[in-house]
Amino acid sequence: MRNFIVTALLCWNGILMGQTENQVLDDNIRSVQLLLTDDPMLLPIVHLYTENASLWLRFDHMGDELKDYKYTLQHCNSDWQPSDLDDNEYIDGFTDDRISTVSSSFNTLAQYTHYALGLPNKNMRWTKSGNYLLKVFDYDDDRLVLVRRFMVAETEWSIQASFVRTVKVEKNDTWHEIDFSIALNGGRISLPQNEVKAIVLQNGRWDNAIGPLPPYLTLVDKLSFDYQDKIVFPAGKEYRFFDLRTFQFRGEGVKIITEKPDYYEVTLRTDDSRADRPVVYRVDANGRFFIQNLDVNRSYLECDYANVLFSIRQNAPLEDADVYVFGELSDWQLLPEFKMEYSHEAQMYLCEPFLKQGIYNYEYVVLDHQTGTLDLDGFEGNWYETGNQYTILTYFRPFGARYDRLMGTASLNSARGF
Repeated sequence: MRNFIVTALLCWNGILMGQTENQVLDDNIRSVQLLLTDDPMLLPIVHLYTENASLWLRFDHMGDELKDYKYTLQHCNSDWQPSDLDDNEYIDGFTDDRISTVSSSFNTLAQYTHYALGLPNKNMRWTKSGNYLLKVFDYDDDRLVLVRRFMVAETEWSIQASFVRTVKVEKNDTWHEIDFSIALNGGRISLPQNEVKAIVLQNGRWDNAIGPLPPYLTLVDKLSFDYQDKIVFPAGKEYRFFDLRTFQFRGEGVKIITEKPDYYEVTLRTDDSRADRPVVYRVDANGRFFIQNLDVNRSYLECDYANVLFSIRQNAPLEDADVYVFGELSDWQLLPEFKMEYSHEAQMYLCEPFLKQGIYNYEYVVLDHQTGTLDLDGFEGNWYETGNQYTILTYFRPFGARYDRLMGTASLNSARGF
């Protein structure tokens, strides 16, 4: 098993990631997920007065060493910077606690210890709405090893949203535009332009989030966000897919499976560019991945690991650009493990990350060296019929308040919007 560096990485906007991003700061930690108990397909957004364990954090520490971890919560404003609240103002219970659900893998080539944490729990609950960071530390040396974002929402406001054709004709076939309004439901706001802001996400990604946006129009009991050519996203294509839920036979997208002494090697089928190809609609997971094992009588702790070889054909290397495998499997970030190297002999780009058994969505993105931005067409292209999940977050901070309240959220899918 190779070790990969996954810390202190630059995003494509050139800004060094701080401790407010989703991060894994220990390269022995793998397969990190923070999921809703009732619907793992949705973003980790929970109600302020939710029941126990509506969120579950799961991750593996590779090897047979038993680690001791503790966790805490940090309240943040809408920009993910720490709010002015002290921890005892937004936490009911202990301000830090140990992760006590610990299990060892069995019947696997790769050995690991699995850790699970349900939130809220009897030892720790939140008392304020807003953005939160779940931070996990090594208990022995207080070293931060893991950060995950989630949101706690109120239901004071309701949101009506719809997809509209873009104002710019050249974007009609390749972009999605959203208009929405907020019903205050009897609430009163003195200065809505200063006190209300909205953020819109595509498939749960924060790297291309739009906002914060003030209301475009203020009515008696409604705030309108009917902007022109502002809440627009490149539509992309349906995510590529492979099925690694068994090593007994080749799942969809898998070409070769080889058993090694300590892990498996999996070669995926070679991909081609889709930038100039028409869209092919299929239900996907909007870039997510899910850990699962299809073998009979095999449990979650019997899911094994593999070096997974990705490849995409390209006659010659791109000039002044890098290619990455991208999706939730890479934390929606450009990580070294997912950076592809060009093979002149094979005439393709290649990379081989270490992944756990499950179902994976992914795509290929191209980073332009000169601009530091992603090529919006790249290897995938864009088409308006693509089904993406969009999430609207609305925040309220009245004059004199010390934190941003998350007053309402809404989710809509573009596959049903046109």
